[in-house]
Amino acid sequence: MRVHSMCVLAVAIAAAALAGQDARGQEFPAKPIRIIVSYAAGGGTDITTRVAQAKVTEMLGWRLIVDNRAGGGTLIGTRAVQTASPDGYTLGAMDPAFIINPALLNDAGYDPLKDFAPVTLFATAPLILMVPSSLPARTVQELVDYGKANPGKLNYGSPGGGSAGHLAIEQFRTFFGLKMAHIPYKGGTPALSAVVAGEVSILVIGANAIPFIQDGRLRGLAATSAKRLPALPAVPTFAELGFPQVNVQTFAGLVAPAGTPRPVIQRLHAAFAGAVQTPDVKAKLEQLNQFPVGNTPEEFAAFLQENMARLAKVAREANVKLD
Repeated sequence: MRVHSMCVLAVAIAAAALAGQDARGQEFPAKPIRIIVSYAAGGGTDITTRVAQAKVTEMLGWRLIVDNRAGGGTLIGTRAVQTASPDGYTLGAMDPAFIINPALLNDAGYDPLKDFAPVTLFATAPLILMVPSSLPARTVQELVDYGKANPGKLNYGSPGGGSAGHLAIEQFRTFFGLKMAHIPYKGGTPALSAVVAGEVSILVIGANAIPFIQDGRLRGLAATSAKRLPALPAVPTFAELGFPQVNVQTFAGLVAPAGTPRPVIQRLHAAFAGAVQTPDVKAKLEQLNQFPVGNTPEEFAAFLQENMARLAKVAREANVKLD
């Protein structure tokens, strides 16, 4: 009888815990939600987050506050999310730096998979391989042939060491066996100015370069996405050209601190993924040359794991280290 009573008590406790979790999910949210962006206002991840802000606020019934915490190579904002209370009221909007930093820094201080709970992937965005219009290469193969015929003549810029643009061009360079010098810049804008001015031969960067390709100052040779960008219909993808191995893209996604209750994650997912899938938000993201996603927490976790492995491999093969 005593054993039976203990079993009944255990079942009751478990049922009470589950009921408490369900209640927590139903009651959430009960106050405004803060979403930390690890960049200054106006950057790509910040803009993507703000595109969904109004619709998420409408769906949750509480205000969504965007909190920009720039600095430390995104570590300041990332660690603020990591150490926040796991109650769903502090979230993080993350991009490739979130999964790149632990592969490049000995003191990143976090594990993207263990210290955070994925909510949803907002959108992905391709990176574009481009050269100045003065360079004779008009295709990827012509660029590779030119580089091999003129060793040491080509160099490449990046928005900064360890950035997605840096790892993308390292992936391209090592895949084709090119030897070129790297010139890192402090951000995408100065790197873009440098390639327009002909200071560097090659750059891999995102949508902010599209106007320069459209007006002919730069020549876009290939994009890392699975399909062509509508804004650049003449620029093929690496996959189309037979090089699907060159595939580093940028992205923006939402995470919560590890330990956030499952019902809360589900509520957040319904709001944020639901917002991304509404026609007006989708249209705005597409206007920014992004591909809207809005997947499940499990799918986003698999996406992070796959991309972490890929980028760590790129960094290892190219011997990229920041410390």
